[in-house]
Amino acid sequence: MFTIGEFSRIAQVSTRLLRYYDEIGLLKPVHTDRGTGYRYYNAEQLLLLNRILALKDLGLSLEQIQLLIKGNISTDEIQGMFLLKKAQIEQQIQADLQRLRSIEARVQAMRHVEASLPIDVILKHVPAQSVLSVRTTIASFTAGLSLFDEVTAALPEKDIYGFRFCICHSKSFAKHNIDLEMGHLLEVASHAPVLLCDGLHLRFRELPAVAEMATYVVQGGLETIHAGYIDIGTWTETHGYHVVGMPREITLQAPQEPDGSDLITEIQFPVTLHHSA
Repeated sequence: MFTIGEFSRIAQVSTRLLRYYDEIGLLKPVHTDRGTGYRYYNAEQLLLLNRILALKDLGLSLEQIQLLIKGNISTDEIQGMFLLKKAQIEQQIQADLQRLRSIEARVQAMRHVEASLPIDVILKHVPAQSVLSVRTTIASFTAGLSLFDEVTAALPEKDIYGFRFCICHSKSFAKHNIDLEMGHLLEVASHAPVLLCDGLHLRFRELPAVAEMATYVVQGGLETIHAGYIDIGTWTETHGYHVVGMPREITLQAPQEPDGSDLITEIQFPVTLHHSA
């Protein structure tokens, strides 16, 4: 057996915590000397203590832990709870990283404006373009990415598909319940429908020609694209143009990095020159 001090060092927990667990009946010593009050533990109790500490780190209350311990919770069950918690934490980390990248992009955009740096907007004519696309309402941009992957996977293996594109048909910017069209540019004059999940179909259509399209290329994840929209907005007003249609996003390079930092997107805004009365 071990004294409480020895057990504390072996288990890497404080004696104060061990005394508290004894008081509430969560982890009682195998023997307590009636004369001295000294507590003694054995090596078998390390397994029980590890169960308690693992459940505690998973965010459970001591009351919940006591119920689970009394119910003889297995290591496999704790492992399952751990994997769920791990997935939740990793998802939160990704959300936090995306938020940080978005803030960084906004700060850079402010620096850009303050320094009066030139904005590399290119004005060009865009001819009518054949596309194979699906239009649906998605819950979030994350759901949109999943649908994009499904779209690409569903395409027949033919060398006729160009860049990916998307158009947000919502009347204003939205993060949820987005009216989104996505698909691929085509090099052919027709294409049969392609079945997706949930009864959706990729269908052939033609994007209309645009006489004047203000275009701007952005590199970075989706959370940084807003900086490109700001630059186009600034450029159009500075040069006497105004927006006359829905913007398009053309994926010039699909991301390979996990954080999407190598994504290259061309933002396209239909514009027309403002004529003063």
